[in-house]
Amino acid sequence: MASIRDLKKDVKFLVNHFISECYTQLTFSILLDQENIIDIIADALELKKTVITKLNARQQEGENKYDKKYYCAIAEDFFSQIVELTERLHSIKD
Repeated sequence: MASIRDLKKDVKFLVNHFISECYTQLTFSILLDQENIIDIIADALELKKTVITKLNARQQEGENKYDKKYYCAIAEDFFSQIVELTERLHSIKD
């Protein structure tokens, strides 16, 4: 992990990229699926807010702000949740 700043940038980039994928899916989906896609977008925005809050909160505590295990756990949790959201989006197509 290079830095906390890079991790924040990655989180923002991946969520924004995922949301653009959701909007593309929303454009070509039938009317019944649109509500499900909007719920997925809301979950993605909530995920971004939660992860950024976790990253910022640890920096302000001042204990050991470069605790690598803490940030690796946040990153792994984020990546697993973004994969779960992607699977939810792709399961709507079926």
